Amino acid sequence: MGCLLFTGCKHQISRIGYKVNTKSPMDVNCNIPIIKFETIPDSVAIKIGTIRLSDSGFSNNCSEADAMVILKNEGCALKADLINISKETQPDSVSICYRCQADFYKYKI
Repeated sequence: MGCLLFTGCKHQISRIGYKVNTKSPMDVNCNIPIIKFETIPDSVAIKIGTIRLSDSGFSNNCSEADAMVILKNEGCALKADLINISKETQPDSVSICYRCQADFYKYKI
């Protein structure tokens, strides 16, 4: 049995505090900046959701580049202005996957 039957060989996605319509068309002009380990003041932006990308146990297409595509697609679907990676784990003896947690932000106007 291939991993396609179980997970599609990709990251396991956990959405925290938000939902997206994954069937709606993606905005091809959406280009959200991704930063790492920054503190975003409440006066600048509001957090609108958190995502966790982990190893499904059957993952093999789960590189850092794959994760960035997922983060941007999720952020675009949320109409976020900024993505801040707050935790990350590089592939190691525990998993061949890049794993991370990131927060989506909307700028205050």
